[in-house]
Amino acid sequence: MWIQSRQLGAVRRCALVVSAGLLTLSLVLSAPAADEAPQTPQTPPRPAAVPAYRQASQVAVLTVHGEIDHVTLHSLERRMAEARRNGANAIVLDIDTPGGRLDATLDICNLLKDPSLTPTNTVAWIHPQAYSAGTIIALACREIVVSPNATFGDAAPIQGIPGLGLTQLQPAERAKVEAPLLAEVVDSARRHHYDENLVQSFVSVGIELWMIENVDTGERVFVDRTEYETVFGEEPADEITSVTPSAPTTAPAPRVRPKVMERIPLGDSADELGLTPEQYRQQIEYQQNRPPRRDPLTRADRGSWRPVMQVITDDRLLTLKPAEALHYGLAVRTISSDAQLLTFFGAQSLRRYDATWSEGLVRLLVSVPVKIILIIVFLLSLFIELAAPGVGVFGATAFVALLVLIGAPYLAGLAQWWDVLLIGLGIVLLAAELFLIPGTGVAGIAGALCLLAGIIGTFISGDLSSEQGMDELWTGVLSTFTALFAAGVGAWVVSRQIHSLPVLDKLILKTEVGARTTGAAGGLLSAMGDPPRTLELGVQGIAITDLRPAGRAEIDGRIVDVQSVGSYIEKGRPVRVTSVGRYVIEVEESHS
Repeated sequence: MWIQSRQLGAVRRCALVVSAGLLTLSLVLSAPAADEAPQTPQTPPRPAAVPAYRQASQVAVLTVHGEIDHVTLHSLERRMAEARRNGANAIVLDIDTPGGRLDATLDICNLLKDPSLTPTNTVAWIHPQAYSAGTIIALACREIVVSPNATFGDAAPIQGIPGLGLTQLQPAERAKVEAPLLAEVVDSARRHHYDENLVQSFVSVGIELWMIENVDTGERVFVDRTEYETVFGEEPADEITSVTPSAPTTAPAPRVRPKVMERIPLGDSADELGLTPEQYRQQIEYQQNRPPRRDPLTRADRGSWRPVMQVITDDRLLTLKPAEALHYGLAVRTISSDAQLLTFFGAQSLRRYDATWSEGLVRLLVSVPVKIILIIVFLLSLFIELAAPGVGVFGATAFVALLVLIGAPYLAGLAQWWDVLLIGLGIVLLAAELFLIPGTGVAGIAGALCLLAGIIGTFISGDLSSEQGMDELWTGVLSTFTALFAAGVGAWVVSRQIHSLPVLDKLILKTEVGARTTGAAGGLLSAMGDPPRTLELGVQGIAITDLRPAGRAEIDGRIVDVQSVGSYIEKGRPVRVTSVGRYVIEVEESHS
């Protein structure tokens, strides 16, 4: 029994060995070939964590395309309010602009920095360019993102006058114009932790900056020539090194410590500064949110820093591409699509708010070329209506042209009360000269001057004591006198060629009617040509319309346009010719 048990154990061990071998063989045969990659489940990449201050559920994209002007300002105000009503808690300005007006730019910056009108979560998307005013607006936003081919910078103020092009500003004038811009970009730098000297180099020529890096911490700062020589004990190399980012453009910007000015000391109470309690609270909050002041580097810092590159020379303005903007800490991300914007904010929805067609129309109507055309149309139509009264088409055309000339600037926020007042006063005085007190010329001259000053005023939207106001004044003067010259030429052509223009000929009534009609156009146009017969002084006739003071009378067998030199003359009363001029026939009531 013992022997049989040993034999049975041996058999069992052999069976176990054989089973293990078969199992191993089956595993080897079922294994994948060496050149086949193992099939492992792919987990979709996790989206990058979004900072709490940037997170939003609804993103509103407001396009800022084309020239920056007051139409842009009012459009942004309207769209900003609409986006907030619709629940947007993040605003993106999609900027693509060559620049624009200084006053409108500063007003837009104030809009962006007013928490009661604009969400604090506001980002500028330079897509693809933001020169001049576009750069100033982008800096006013809390963060800046750029498209892959973006360019921004070159924000120095320039002066341009129609017909003369760009003109050189004198040093004193340039300093006066640059002052509000520098104050604005410095304020933006303090709010959003940019280097003050760096942002000022967008606006002013003459700033030299170098980037240096701490050899221990990797921290980077911007220094001018004086600070550079203090730290390194030698003059810097005058060359700008191109920026080649070592990381993808979606990586966080390098740590740059900005240089800011001293904090503005606050008094112990709001009364000391003449502020309301709310204004004083806002000042304290603003000071607390400013970045810490960077103390100037000294000789004691030698050996702790190494030069990285020169950022800007003193003979140019700072202009940046995406890699440079990220490298200098001005931009935080490269964004190429709306989908990436959603990821940037960690948002669920995105909606675009574009400018309306009416806002584009208003922008066209307030442009200088269109204003010149409107002035020409107004003057020429008014001349034709007064010279050769017809069915009222030209009078209506003159009224519409004047209405658009005044109304378009009003809709764009450019109208001043005094230019509308002068235009209205000028029209009243001209009407008084024609219908109430003819012949004196005083009211007519005063009315013409008021009308002229009012038309020039439609070009002015700012303070005349400012540089921009003076530029607008010269633009208005040149444009208005250009329109006057063109309208004068047009009036001369119309007066000479009225009979060869079939459309005009049908819209104008004839001076003579009935069997006595000669076919000559009436009114001033008839007087400007050679009349069929010359009226003699003292010849009498009958007023066939009321003369208030202008009207019509039948004199010497003809019906002509006349003007009373005295009081109102009723229809049917006898009249006598007192004066025959090239443009007007004057009569008085005959009592004989």
